[in-house]
Amino acid sequence: MSSVRERVRALAAAPVKAGIRRSLLAGRYHTAVTRYGRATGDEVPVVLCLWNRPSRLIEVLKQFDGQTGTPGIDLHVWNNNKLDQCHYEGVIAAFRATGALRSVHLTKTPYNLGSIARFYPARAVAKTRGPGPMIVIDDDEDITPTFVATALENYTPDALRAFWAFRVHSRKYWDRSLVEGPGRVDHIGPGGMVCDRSIFLDDAFFTELPQRYWLMDDLWLTYYAKRRGLTLATLPVDIEFVMDDTNQYRSLIDLKQEFFEYLYP
Repeated sequence: MSSVRERVRALAAAPVKAGIRRSLLAGRYHTAVTRYGRATGDEVPVVLCLWNRPSRLIEVLKQFDGQTGTPGIDLHVWNNNKLDQCHYEGVIAAFRATGALRSVHLTKTPYNLGSIARFYPARAVAKTRGPGPMIVIDDDEDITPTFVATALENYTPDALRAFWAFRVHSRKYWDRSLVEGPGRVDHIGPGGMVCDRSIFLDDAFFTELPQRYWLMDDLWLTYYAKRRGLTLATLPVDIEFVMDDTNQYRSLIDLKQEFFEYLYP
């Protein structure tokens, strides 16, 4: 009975969520901006989603403030858990940047949109600043002080370059291996990636993704980039991963294979 009620609630909520996504696509959402220094216009935009790791934000702020050999950094944080909003506001207000971090843009989600939500701020930056590099990070990743500089050195407007770069060996999404160095890349994960932000100017990137697969931005971004004729490649950076017990991918294993077959029939 409970599963029936859940399906009924989901069907009732679908039109509301579709309307919210249309508003987000038009840029109608509120973002609180905290500035740590004067903007120069050449800041590097970084996008990040937060969901179930509230303790990680302070580490993310420290690591981006500690970046070397790079222009200033604008960090765009999309909070997918409204219950943590006050905590994040407090962390940002208390933080004192002394290095590369120039600003933090904090957006509170209307509902949990998954990690694809970080591409709404990427779209907004592309609209105001035009094409150029956009860095994507996950909140369970510890980066080195040269991460941003390395990403910018490897950036080209015709490619998505990612730490998570895979070669897929069969019709099974999970039958894959990590690519190190040059070589064919079939699939990328956005966490730890640099690409040109202009890809997010396409309305279709947001509107053509079926609601059932909304949480699978890695599959959709990979497919969409290929459709646009962009190159997938490796990004030579070092990343360490933390809090693996909070990773959500385990609950999506079967659905990811389903979406993979949907995209590549």
